[in-house]
Amino acid sequence: MTTAHEKKRQGMIVNLPHKTGRTLAQWIAIARRAPVENDAELARWLKSEHGLGHFQARLVVSEARAARCGESR
Repeated sequence: MTTAHEKKRQGMIVNLPHKTGRTLAQWIAIARRAPVENDAELARWLKSEHGLGHFQARLVVSEARAARCGESR
């Protein structure tokens, strides 16, 4: 990952509670309970049911996947 990309990602994580009222950890917990089959459906669900923006939803999907797979960031 590029440094610019990582800075942008970190900025989104820091701003997530301010913009959505929930932390990344809270969004990951919500994502784990989502009634969907795959990452694309999860992103759509987060946007339609919870009002996340496209990049916020993709961040949550990515981090939820990493948490499922035991990856560390």
